[in-house]
Amino acid sequence: MAKPLTKVYRRLVEAAKLARKRAYAPYSHYPVGAAVLTESGRIFCGANVENASYGLSICAERVAIFNAVVRGEKVLKAVCVAGRSARPCGACRQVMVEFSGKETDLLLVDLDPNQGRDSVKKTRVFAMLPGAFDPLDSGLLPQHPQNLLRHRKTAAKKRRRPTQRKEA
Repeated sequence: MAKPLTKVYRRLVEAAKLARKRAYAPYSHYPVGAAVLTESGRIFCGANVENASYGLSICAERVAIFNAVVRGEKVLKAVCVAGRSARPCGACRQVMVEFSGKETDLLLVDLDPNQGRDSVKKTRVFAMLPGAFDPLDSGLLPQHPQNLLRHRKTAAKKRRRPTQRKEA
């Protein structure tokens, strides 16, 4: 039996489902909603937005993540995707990796009208993209305190070892 979702994860699921209702999908008729929970506890939403020139369309996951980033939030604690057989595409998985830590949860909400209820699968962002391209490991990003990927790798070390302040 699956563990029930926490209150904040239930809010995340509801936000993604509400965002799905705002999707613009006149070509595929495949509306998707997404919501991200940031390190500060804020939730940002997104929906897929299609265009007659399909290459100019954007997925719900990236809309939600980009909404968070432009508001100064660059560390994701959880991502939620809601739709029929909801699964992020490869591009969205790579963008999620850019702003996620190894512990970032991914909630996949399958809205199957034939079942009569929604099903939620919980996994991790990094589990969805094995061997993800890591710009830090490749040398593309400098070792800098503002760098999210550096934060991702050093956060676990900081939790294990408390910092000591020097007295002047």
